[in-house]
Amino acid sequence: MTSQVLDVGTVITGTGDDLEDATVVVEDGLITEVTQDETAGDDRIDLSDKVVMPGLIDAHVHLNYTGGTEDYRTKESLSDEYLALRSLEHARKALASGTTTVADVAARDTTVLSVRDTIEDGVTLGPRVKSCGGMLAISGGRAVDGRVSGSIVEVDGPDEARKETRKLLMYYGADLIKLAATGALSSPHTGARDPQLTVEEMTAATEEAHKCGRPVHAHCYGEAGISNALDAGVDVIVHGQSLTDDHIDQMHDQGSLLVPTLATFRKMEDGIEALGERDRPDSSGGVREEAVPNFERALEADVPIAAGTDCGMPEVHHGTNPVELVHYVDLGMTPGEAITAGTLTAARSLNLEDELGSIEPGKHADMLVLSADPREDISRLTDSETIDRILLGGEFVEDQLTAYR
Repeated sequence: MTSQVLDVGTVITGTGDDLEDATVVVEDGLITEVTQDETAGDDRIDLSDKVVMPGLIDAHVHLNYTGGTEDYRTKESLSDEYLALRSLEHARKALASGTTTVADVAARDTTVLSVRDTIEDGVTLGPRVKSCGGMLAISGGRAVDGRVSGSIVEVDGPDEARKETRKLLMYYGADLIKLAATGALSSPHTGARDPQLTVEEMTAATEEAHKCGRPVHAHCYGEAGISNALDAGVDVIVHGQSLTDDHIDQMHDQGSLLVPTLATFRKMEDGIEALGERDRPDSSGGVREEAVPNFERALEADVPIAAGTDCGMPEVHHGTNPVELVHYVDLGMTPGEAITAGTLTAARSLNLEDELGSIEPGKHADMLVLSADPREDISRLTDSETIDRILLGGEFVEDQLTAYR
């Protein structure tokens, strides 16, 4: 049994119970002890002048995409093999930024599932990757330029939704299920706020996912789509523009979380139009402008918020993942709250809170060693020079990531 004893100046646990002058013991990749008492051990690592925190978790990325504004068009001409290799590179960029777990929320066929498996098997280096495989949507609901992307699983009716969910779970071991409760900004013929999958369709998918202990994330803009998703029992509302008081009450009652993906909407505020210039239905209007006030309402109402960037969307590039936490602090979170959103709450959104997201005994030793305290300035997490070392499963991996930092 391999053992490491880390003597740390400050431990940001992710739970809010931070410690000074503490010791973290790691054995075979797991944290076995976190204490301020004297601890024996020969293999000691002196981090007494450092801050250690959990590795960041990004609960909403698209590894197939580069972040280019026209990438959604050009991706369709690429082979699965090319996309898998490109997705691995994007995942490594996230790891180099201090993001030790990413959740990919719609990729072509098995491209990201294969990346996940090669990393888990130790074939190659990367963060922990969790993947839904494809996203369930109605026929034509995500078609662009007259075709459906390979990242979409089209279903019509509860029976089809149930069958395709079972296939994702049983054939491919999907880590989560993603549902298109509404349209999107990417389609010219359906409005972003228009409801799509029905309550019955989403309920069928959610029942199957929950049988396997897998969470369900629902892409939602607009009141009707959010209501449908919550009535179906989904675990996570993604984006969530148009949250009402009733939605917030229902989220509290059901224990649902919000993943607001502010990184992509703040980029739009900078003048970057999502997925290029195109005419859109009137119901797509206001989605961008509503993102910030919607987040502020959720924050004020104590809706649990989990960090997710939408990295891969226009001008939201892989490796910039920590910027999501900066947006949270800009809009009213404390730095400590933002860190929890990007660690323990993000883990909760993936049903991984017993394994990841905090520095506690029994959890994987995914940790960042920092030269400065992000509780004083959250933007320090966006500076690669602040991240001295990166532990993934108890192993220091930063030396293998120099090309990405």
